Amino acid sequence: MNRLTLSQANQHPTRRHTVVCVTNQFHCERLIRAGRLIAQLSKTGLLVINVSNPDLSETDAKALEYLFQVSKENGAEMTVLYSDEPMRQLTKFIKEVKAVNIVTGMAAQQNSPLPELWRKFTSSHFFTVQEDGSFEERETEEPHIA
Repeated sequence: MNRLTLSQANQHPTRRHTVVCVTNQFHCERLIRAGRLIAQLSKTGLLVINVSNPDLSETDAKALEYLFQVSKENGAEMTVLYSDEPMRQLTKFIKEVKAVNIVTGMAAQQNSPLPELWRKFTSSHFFTVQEDGSFEERETEEPHIA
């Protein structure tokens, strides 16, 4: 696995973090901006993560370059991991940085990995961001005992 990062999140192992999960798309900037607000409100560090296929297209590379710039403008550290196992790498990263808040888009496709991610981290707060940039915290899917 190759790893590219603006700075090492591991330099602050005890710091609480908000993690924004982005794909190789220009419109993911809305996720980073929402993450910045959540990080400010929760007084956490802001990290942006992307797990890409090792064979990036030119368009994907340009989108990632753009998202690096948006991350920098919003005070976030962005990490790009290259792997054929994106869910495994994303899960590992979230555990390593001890994310308290996780920001994602909506699970638009039936085969989206997001519901699996939401189930794995029941002690983290998940925020989903709509196309218009508005966001809300996801309710936990754990049964409540009355």
